[in-house]
Amino acid sequence: MNETLKTRLTELGLNEDQISKLEAEGAKTEADMIGLSPDEIKNMCGCGLIIAKAIAKAFVPAEPEKEIPPPVTSTSPAVQPPMDVLPQVPDDLSFLNMLKVGGILKIGKTETIAAIRACLAYQSGLYELPKILMNLMEKFAEEQEEPCGPEFYSLQKLLTRRSYAEIFAALEIDTASVTQAKKEALLRKLQLTLLPALSGYHQQIVNWFNTYQQAVANPAAMVSMFSMFASGNGGVASTMVQAPDTNVLHDATEGVIDKINKVFAGTGIVIARALALDANNIKEVLENPALPAQIGASTHDQMIKMLGVNVSADYVRLERNITRYALSITEFPSVTAGQSELTYLTALFTLGNAIPWDKLTTKEVVAGNGSSFRG
Repeated sequence: MNETLKTRLTELGLNEDQISKLEAEGAKTEADMIGLSPDEIKNMCGCGLIIAKAIAKAFVPAEPEKEIPPPVTSTSPAVQPPMDVLPQVPDDLSFLNMLKVGGILKIGKTETIAAIRACLAYQSGLYELPKILMNLMEKFAEEQEEPCGPEFYSLQKLLTRRSYAEIFAALEIDTASVTQAKKEALLRKLQLTLLPALSGYHQQIVNWFNTYQQAVANPAAMVSMFSMFASGNGGVASTMVQAPDTNVLHDATEGVIDKINKVFAGTGIVIARALALDANNIKEVLENPALPAQIGASTHDQMIKMLGVNVSADYVRLERNITRYALSITEFPSVTAGQSELTYLTALFTLGNAIPWDKLTTKEVVAGNGSSFRG
């Protein structure tokens, strides 16, 4: 972690141990802190919620200029737009509350988020953690010639008595409809459809921007554009070329939305919500400070390494970015054509470039550690 970030975190109230925990989770520069919620900061370093809120607020990007810019006809992918033009992703607590809301069963924001969380949890092996933890805890207890602690039986209950009443009560759905066979069927469908669709869509945006960049052949126009953006005028030089037609991206958007909708065919909406709740409950279990010692680990980080599953800060950031990317695609059709649309696409292009698509769509990752999930 660089000294600038360490100094700032100290000023915000963290001690050396808490800063070290953040560093172990992958925080190296101030940029790594952007977008983290108070709950995520609290869980990673163990500070109080008040301090966590102050830290999260301190790293919120500055608000864009409120002045309305003059009318323009084009923009450039080289200009980084305010990322807040894209939809925001709720934290774990807010998402849990979304799951509990009743109403008509239809495909919307909650279902899209649930599908992303379930898919990434499956690929990372998150669903296997309770079983792995129980085996390690039982083995360690036997080696120490001591009985298993209460956490062992809490995990056992999590595996054998899954309850979805809290999220389906308002919908008046019988939780017996959530079967293991339906879970596995949906997870396979998500693996084969969802992430490849998102990855393919990003390639379409990359191709669109490449076409745009190739058309910008006037270096003077680029210099003028950067000058205007840096000065806050919001304008683009009159010599800039017209952006390519976005109809191809609208067609691609319809294709992705259609694939997302088909994933939820049958009882997919109910099963996706149940899987998302499973993932959320498992992540909560992992935050139990008593767990590391019960498998012979001295720290939370050492425990995660012993489990052999990626649920670090990188995983949290990946889940947030992919979820935001998927939500942005579903909301693209409602963006006004013209400058707003081009700004939105530029932000989406930037967000997509931060996602390691190649690692998410390889056979090795798709096979995953979660292929034998039982719930």
